[in-house]
Formats: sequence, structure tokens, C-alpha cells
Amino acid sequence: MSVSLKMKDLEAETGVSREAIHFYLREGLLPEPEKPKRNVAYYSDEHVVRIRAIKRLQQDRALSLDAIKRLLDRFDYESMAAGDNLAQFELSVQSLVNGDLPSADEPLEDVAERTGMSIAALEALDQQDVIHILGEGQNRRLDFRDAGIVSAWAQVLMLGFGNHDAYDAGYVARFASALEKIAVQEVETFLEHFGDLPTEEASEMAAQGINAMNELVGRLRTQALMRELRARAADPAT
Repeated sequence: MSVSLKMKDLEAETGVSREAIHFYLREGLLPEPEKPKRNVAYYSDEHVVRIRAIKRLQQDRALSLDAIKRLLDRFDYESMAAGDNLAQFELSVQSLVNGDLPSADEPLEDVAERTGMSIAALEALDQQDVIHILGEGQNRRLDFRDAGIVSAWAQVLMLGFGNHDAYDAGYVARFASALEKIAVQEVETFLEHFGDLPTEEASEMAAQGINAMNELVGRLRTQALMRELRARAADPAT
């Protein structure tokens, strides 16, 4: 690989500041540059590709730096920079979980009409980071995952919960926030123990694990709710 890039060249190639690059070096996300002299450092094409991979994983996947380092250590970072490996893995897993196949984005107005929810309600979910509205103006839309979340929440509201102000976007956001923290641990544990599996095998195992854990989490939540209801019944003052 080329080793002729100075720091200013690396900044220009990646769009990342030297402060961030030095931070990546300290955290072990990048290999040390070649240093022919004390105050001279040359960076290679590998640094460019790895930095691009880090940017993509942070922006597109919102992964922590610890999780990114694990991925860079285990997988082809050149493919990650282009998004190929993770996109393939994600689509493979998604297609195996509950038969939820990827589909085209759905216009925001179509989602609102189909679910009976107002545009304002969808915007409130977006503001709470429960879903993410794509595009602007007349081109606003939701991807199939977020459209599915809206459909599920609409069903909850139609059961009668929508008649009470407490069941709003903030209510859903509290669930989403708790699950995000659990998801980080789940992904890091899976990659630590099964990250070396071929994509097809890893995808199938991940999908089976997601389905099984969904069942487990549902039962644990029901158990916790019943315990709380019994406690409230035994001591109404609580």
C-alpha cells in the first residue's frame, strides 16, 4: 500500500480532522503510521479505508467505538468502508427474523393513512428518535422497519390506550432507549463469540437468536408486569 500520505492529505481524503485521527490512533482503531523521523509521519491507503469504515459504522449503524474496533479486527474493513459486508449481513438477518423481508420506503402520508395516525404523531415519534423520517417536504418517507414500528404502536393505541395522554411518543421512547442499551450488549457479545462465522451461518444463527430472545423478553416482561400487579393488589398504597 502507498505510504506517502501526510496528515493534511489524510484529512483531505477522509474528511476527518487530525484531532479525531489522533484519537482513533490512541484507541487502537488505526495502525501506527510510518515514522522515518521524530516529527514526520506517513499514512497509508489502509488508514484511509479504515477511517472511512469507522465513519460509515458510526453514521449508518450508530455503533460505539468499542464495537467498531471489534468489527475492524474481525472483518474485512475494506468492505465495511463500502458498506457491503454489513449490508449483506443485515439483510440476511432481517429476512430470517419473523419473515420480515426488506421492502421499499413508504411515503409518510401513506403510513399515516394506513395506520390511522396523524402526521404530527409520526413527527413526534421522529423527534423522540423512535423512528427516523427520511427525506424532506413531499418526499418524506419511512423505511420498512420504522413503518412496522408505527403499525405496531398504532395497534396499541387503537386498543383504547390512545384515549389517555400518558401513551404518547415519550412513552414509546422510554422503551426504545432501554432496548438500545440492551442491543449494544447483545451485538457486542454475539460478535465476540460468533464474529468469525461465515456470513450465511452467522446470519442464520443471529436470526434464530433474535427470535428466541424476543420470545424470552416477552415472557420476562409479562412476568414482571404480573409481579407488579400482584404487589399493587396486596398493597394498594404503593
